[in-house]
Amino acid sequence: MATVLCRCFGTRMLGLRGRFGLLLTTGDVLRITSVTALHEASSGIMLLDVLLDNAGVPDGVDQAWQTKHYLGAPVPGATMATINLAQIVAAVEFVVAEIAELPDENALSRHDEIEPGSQPDPLTEEQALLAPKVTA
Repeated sequence: MATVLCRCFGTRMLGLRGRFGLLLTTGDVLRITSVTALHEASSGIMLLDVLLDNAGVPDGVDQAWQTKHYLGAPVPGATMATINLAQIVAAVEFVVAEIAELPDENALSRHDEIEPGSQPDPLTEEQALLAPKVTA
């Protein structure tokens, strides 16, 4: 039984919203959106307060995970739960990687970007006359 949360678990899931799964000792996966609090009893028992997600297999999950039983909110609106950390075998995040693309042809492309240390073009005489004057 783990008595301490790993740093990556705590920093990634505590207080953040996402699509996470907790693999339980029963083999079921508890779908959650966030860990809201961690409670440690003087006896060493650790409890997690979580926000439940909808039950069912997440979109795009690997075929090996599709056979798992996915638990979620038991009824609409019942999204809070407390779970014993000793019942958690693993924590996973269900995220689909997407390729970043330029939104449209009017977006900045590499040749339009400002290079570090580059100086702007000097103002023309007309632009200098129209520019607002800054006084100290």
